[in-house]
Amino acid sequence: MAHKISVTGRPTSSIQDYGKYLTFDMEEKGSPNAPKGIPFQSKAITYTVVVSLKQFNKLNIKKEEFSQKRFLVQGEPCLDIPFEQCTGEIGVICMQIQEIEDKGKENKGTPKKGSRAQKQEENKKQEEPKKEEVKKQIFVPKGTRNWMSLEDIKVPETFLQFTPGIAKQKIVEESIEKNGTVDKPIIIDPETHELLDSYSRYYVAKQRKLDRVPVHY
Repeated sequence: MAHKISVTGRPTSSIQDYGKYLTFDMEEKGSPNAPKGIPFQSKAITYTVVVSLKQFNKLNIKKEEFSQKRFLVQGEPCLDIPFEQCTGEIGVICMQIQEIEDKGKENKGTPKKGSRAQKQEENKKQEEPKKEEVKKQIFVPKGTRNWMSLEDIKVPETFLQFTPGIAKQKIVEESIEKNGTVDKPIIIDPETHELLDSYSRYYVAKQRKLDRVPVHY
């Protein structure tokens, strides 16, 4: 009998496009209490899900909205996924994937009129349209492997000695104005977090005081 595995939750990484298939990470938390007599505790595990392009297209979900949804993934564990593509601890070949209802949106009862809970609910409803606007602005450049704070990126002295050309700066500035972030990922060393390339994007992002930027290793 083939191995079976089910993973439920939201994607914890951006989608990586490899042509005929895509990959993304999901995390499952362990049970807080093990059966009596077992001295071990189950901890959170990150899975890298491999889904075919055909399966993904059936979901009718845009890539930039994908991380905001909740899914049930049913598949089989795999140890043959290339290391650079499997950022999670366990690889999962997706056999079926479906969007499921977000538990946080389930109706938990109507607060009493005039109560503090009702006021909080009303304030929440007023803020929801603003949150939707922010979600629509999310842009993930192709090749993004992670998001990182600019403060965590180490810039070699050789880069700091010159200023990027005006034309390059303008391209990045236009992307930030339109998409809220740089046009392409910033290239860094995955172990030292040292900047290897894309100094012009780093430079403009620093000038615009972006909280975090997309990076590629």
